[in-house]
Amino acid sequence: MSAAENQALKKVLHEHELKATSQRIALLKLLDGTSEHFDAEEIYLELRQRQKNVSRATVYRSLETLVDQNLVTKLDFGDGRMRYERSQGEDEHHDHLICERCGKVIEFFNLEMEAQQLFVCEEHDFVPSNHTMHIFGTCSDCHTLKANPEAETPSQ
Repeated sequence: MSAAENQALKKVLHEHELKATSQRIALLKLLDGTSEHFDAEEIYLELRQRQKNVSRATVYRSLETLVDQNLVTKLDFGDGRMRYERSQGEDEHHDHLICERCGKVIEFFNLEMEAQQLFVCEEHDFVPSNHTMHIFGTCSDCHTLKANPEAETPSQ
């Protein structure tokens, strides 16, 4: 990332009244630079490869702080591991398809589904503050494997 991008992340942290530590900036850079959904341990290991002076405790504390400030979103894909992704603005909302066989995560956005959810809320005089949708099933690669059992399980 460039110096301008570093400054932008520092500004975001300051706007949320957080210290712009090198660890928090590195964590946000990591999440900004990927579409993967890492768990805390994977984030720690990746940061250790990139930046040697980060501890596991710092990563876990930083993640919780960034989640509390809505800069990072914590996701539960039902496998006992909490995953994290960079929080998106309302205009960049997305949901997830999760393969129960290989763990692949596919992000999607569907305007009709979003409209239907808002309709249901209005119908029940309910004011939503946030929502996530996770649809569990089998991805096309694994579905194909079912038809051809000699093939290997696809990698994530």
